[in-house]
Amino acid sequence: MQIIKRLFSNPPNAEALGNEATRNAVPAKALGTCIGESTSCPEGARMHAKIEGRYVTVIRMDGKLYCIDSICFHAGGPLGIGDIEDVNGHKCLVCPWHFYKIDVETGDKYYQGFEFKDGKMLGGEWKSNGVRQRVHPVIEQGGKIYVTLSTQPDAETAATVAGLPGCGGSSSACSPTSRVDSDTYAFDAHCGDRVLNSPPSANRAKVHAVGADGRKPAGQVLRGQYRSSVASTVSPPSS
Repeated sequence: MQIIKRLFSNPPNAEALGNEATRNAVPAKALGTCIGESTSCPEGARMHAKIEGRYVTVIRMDGKLYCIDSICFHAGGPLGIGDIEDVNGHKCLVCPWHFYKIDVETGDKYYQGFEFKDGKMLGGEWKSNGVRQRVHPVIEQGGKIYVTLSTQPDAETAATVAGLPGCGGSSSACSPTSRVDSDTYAFDAHCGDRVLNSPPSANRAKVHAVGADGRKPAGQVLRGQYRSSVASTVSPPSS
């Protein structure tokens, strides 16, 4: 199955969808940028998009959509194609390079503490290092999926509509004025294209074989637990 690429040179304008948004009690400015059809991202699937130069990944899981920066904050790894694991009740993307566990809903990075018992070091409780990966409001409207970058002025309104937790404050991951570690690599084309061009079906057993030097081995194929169904490149509306 080949990757389906869609180029939205003139994505839907939120203002033009105002009537539809009003009927569904969704403010027009909260719609954001359309990245594709809802049917392109069924349960368990992903969509990778480039919005205004920023690489993001949308995941539909347990009936809800999540959007997070595609490139790992730590070393520019392809976080968006990583496996998804449950970490103490939190659904986390696991970076294929260094196995960092990132909460898809909040952007928190989790680590496991240790404790000594009877002279042995044992795994302890899972703790958060705080928000390291930027998350973005994503909503579904009229059979389409819309993302508002959390660095944009309308992010707080969109976050409220999307029900994204922890948004609204000046220091939150959804605040346009905040800085999150993943901002460092968010626009890196070398790193982002690795996610955007990942095959929708591949050998999952080799997902962790990508080198930490940033190079993709020849003939290497990548895949996370949840399949990547669509790679989208979204350009801002022409002025």
